Amino acid sequence: MEHGRFLAFLLVASILSQVNSCLINVEEIEDKVFLISNTTLRTIKGTKISLKNDNVNNGDLGRWTLDPQGMYECNKTDGKGSSTLQIYFRMCQNCVELDSATLAGLVVSDIIATLLLALGVYCFAGHETGRRVSSAADTQGLMKNDQLYQPLGDRKNDQYSSLGENWQQKK
Repeated sequence: MEHGRFLAFLLVASILSQVNSCLINVEEIEDKVFLISNTTLRTIKGTKISLKNDNVNNGDLGRWTLDPQGMYECNKTDGKGSSTLQIYFRMCQNCVELDSATLAGLVVSDIIATLLLALGVYCFAGHETGRRVSSAADTQGLMKNDQLYQPLGDRKNDQYSSLGENWQQKK
């Protein structure tokens, strides 16, 4: 039984000795982004790492409002490989979160605005400006005895012959 425990311990110890990885942690402290690793950090591409206190294991990527991004690498402690980390830090400062409540509010406010606009157009276009007389004045009789048309007189070929026939002459 003791030999079984000893063999299990040797097996676990040999496996753990082969595991030699590096860890990269990304931390936000106040308004800056930091990379913290247990081994040396190196920039492959992107935002350059500013070393914190000349420590090659800790790097400062700058303010998060400047959207730091890039690929970073840390070498394993045994020197036989490396691990990479890609960071894409995007802060949307002028964005609106579009959830169901916001979308419903937009739809309802759009309907209300459309109805108010239609009401305004109806009220404005429905009333004419100025004094409105009754509709009886539209059909008033312009001739005597409710005649709509004046009967034509006999045809005379003289120019201006029909002008002033019914008018009184000024004396």
